[in-house]
Amino acid sequence: MTPDSEHTVRQREFYETRPHPALRPRDDDAYVENLVARLCAVAGIQAHHRVLEVGAGFGRFTFALAARCAQVTALDLSTKATEALARERDMRGIAPARVQTVNADVDRLEDTPLDTPFDAVVGFFVLHHLEDVGASLDRLIPWVRRDGAVAFLEPNRWNPLYLFQVACCPDMAWREEKGVWRLGARAVEAHCRRNGLEPLATERFGLMPPQVYNRSLRMRRFESWVQGWRWVRPVLPFLLLAARRPATETVSAGS
Repeated sequence: MTPDSEHTVRQREFYETRPHPALRPRDDDAYVENLVARLCAVAGIQAHHRVLEVGAGFGRFTFALAARCAQVTALDLSTKATEALARERDMRGIAPARVQTVNADVDRLEDTPLDTPFDAVVGFFVLHHLEDVGASLDRLIPWVRRDGAVAFLEPNRWNPLYLFQVACCPDMAWREEKGVWRLGARAVEAHCRRNGLEPLATERFGLMPPQVYNRSLRMRRFESWVQGWRWVRPVLPFLLLAARRPATETVSAGS
């Protein structure tokens, strides 16, 4: 087995040497529920679906996702993160079969035994952390079944407040976040098309940070109102990218 790249080692160390309280699951988190609901709606995730969550981390989005489907395979390269996710799952009384944790590198899926294909492959704020987004997508897409979807929620690089967030948030660092400026919707769509997927409409949305969104219904309504302004949409903080595999295509995992 080839050794991990410097990029992979650095990413793993970043998530294993800090507590990252903001990245851990919380009860009654309306902010997370909203993001997960938006992604599931675009990807067409249903109650009987099996979903692969890439870059699941400590499980901030995992349990909200699991509430909307039959089974989640939560994959992350950090052992510390997947162990913490498994402990949280057990504390919540969720069966391991419903939320399975897998400690693996997305760029080494050929070394990882997974029950494929999945109805959907999703990720929350993970693509911009990957060393080569295109190569990683090329590896992930074959794990999606016919009529299945891939969907990724990412920061919008054109949002002017993102640099401020990186500078002020202890859970973030420029070295780990700079990939967002290399991540474009058109490039992701091109990789999906190259792998036989049909891109769905790209969405830009959001406004309020979780500290505000979770505390004020009035501010949530204000966010919904602002999202209706056509001129402001290009700089809204979230970028939702999704594509669907045609139902008529023959898929073989790992092809």
